[in-house]
Amino acid sequence: MAGESGNKRAMTDNLRLVGALVLLVLLVAFIVGNSQSVEVSFIFFKTSISLIWALLIAVILGLGIDRLIIAMMKHRKNKS
Repeated sequence: MAGESGNKRAMTDNLRLVGALVLLVLLVAFIVGNSQSVEVSFIFFKTSISLIWALLIAVILGLGIDRLIIAMMKHRKNKS
């Protein structure tokens, strides 16, 4: 019985490893595909950066705004 549990765990670990490798390959392909330089306009200045950095900054800002809105909604709900 213990052998079956160990086999299932090993299979799960192998599937996680394969999944992580697939995600890593997709991430590298995404970075290489978006490495060209783009011009980004901010309020007071313009700059030229790699597209991947612009995308990552946008994702991080979006996640931050999302977390802020959720926290505000929870605070408002707890207040009432």
